Amino acid sequence: MLKNVMKFILFFTTFLLIGCKSGKITENESYSVVLESITKGKEKEYTWTHARSAVIPSDKPKVLTTMSQTLKEGSDVYHDLYQVISEDLGQTWSEPEAIPSLTIIEQDSGYRSVVDMWPQWHSSTNKVLNIGTSPFYSNERTHDGWKKKVVYACFDPETEKWSSPKFLKLPELDHDGMLLMAPAAGSAQWLELPNGDILLPVFYFKLTEEQAYSALNNPDEAFSIGSLMKSDDFGFSSTVVRCTFDGENLIYKAHGDELILKQGRGIYEPSITSFKGEYYLTMRSDKSAYVAKSKDGLHFSSLKEWTFDDESILGSYNTQQHWVRHSDALYLVYTRRGADNDEVFRHRAPLFMAEVDVNNLQVIRSTEREMVPNRGVALGNFGIMEVNPAETWITVAEYMRGEENVVADNSVFTAKIKWKRPNLNSKQ
Repeated sequence: MLKNVMKFILFFTTFLLIGCKSGKITENESYSVVLESITKGKEKEYTWTHARSAVIPSDKPKVLTTMSQTLKEGSDVYHDLYQVISEDLGQTWSEPEAIPSLTIIEQDSGYRSVVDMWPQWHSSTNKVLNIGTSPFYSNERTHDGWKKKVVYACFDPETEKWSSPKFLKLPELDHDGMLLMAPAAGSAQWLELPNGDILLPVFYFKLTEEQAYSALNNPDEAFSIGSLMKSDDFGFSSTVVRCTFDGENLIYKAHGDELILKQGRGIYEPSITSFKGEYYLTMRSDKSAYVAKSKDGLHFSSLKEWTFDDESILGSYNTQQHWVRHSDALYLVYTRRGADNDEVFRHRAPLFMAEVDVNNLQVIRSTEREMVPNRGVALGNFGIMEVNPAETWITVAEYMRGEENVVADNSVFTAKIKWKRPNLNSKQ
């Protein structure tokens, strides 16, 4: 009873904070955080997911936030891509509207959608580049996992229009001569290099031709994805792809090490960042989360399970983690077990941030802060945006899956990190 009362007090406090559009929910010697609401869900059938933001720099910066319209029923059933816009750094927002060129792509045997997108400002071309995954649906309740593609689109601030979606062409075979099948860049935090090239994390199924034929032609038999996932012999592999982007076309140049974890669905949903001349990759697995380090962004150290600096397991599992970087320190944003959150799907709330010990690849427990509170539903699909040297934002939608008796209302939040020292890493 007391536990429930305390949670209600937390939820009520959160409502007050959001309602007044300002209020510090945490503060330390390096930053403070203000939690604000962009919008919330209004329909019983759909929920917002994959809310992520990009800033268009100018004398009057504009912020674009894209998010997927997602069915509450079924498994990862995504429909049209929507956007909301702010022209005053998040003080006010437009109403959500579908992006005409990024709605459902009808095909003879089903449809594709443009989902799990990560938009960023590409400074070399002055475009917003939005990269994600295009799943294929032959029915309205689940996608065909073998037919995913890496998809992208760009926003031109001069015309204020989005391009049509395009698909990144990748090699048919990986470095081991295995099929690079069903590649995806969903939830992939990517990096623009000084010369304009892009480091894009990708995950895929590493299969022989025989296995691929069986998967595509016998979807209801032993080599279905469901059956595959019960084996530790198959699963996702992750790699980092180096691409060029000319403002219209994203073109493959090379890809790096193919990282493998023979456990459950493998290693996937990788995100990359750079910090003080080195590159860091964080990845999801079914049972835990992993990190690797690189000198060039393509060739990485062995996988290391994420732990706190007291050697205890971090407790993030079956969901993504992403990076917040400041010129003074590197941070990880994540969800985890052990936060009085057993009622939340896969423990995906609250959303935490903590500093990373970059030498030992560990999370410094004493620096952990709550960024977005637990209101009874998942917060796992979030994004990071460097706004300017003074601010970095975390954007996240409350993922409603039919939960009852929760305070959550499918709000889309920004957790605005206000740096006390300028972030010299910011491109803006």
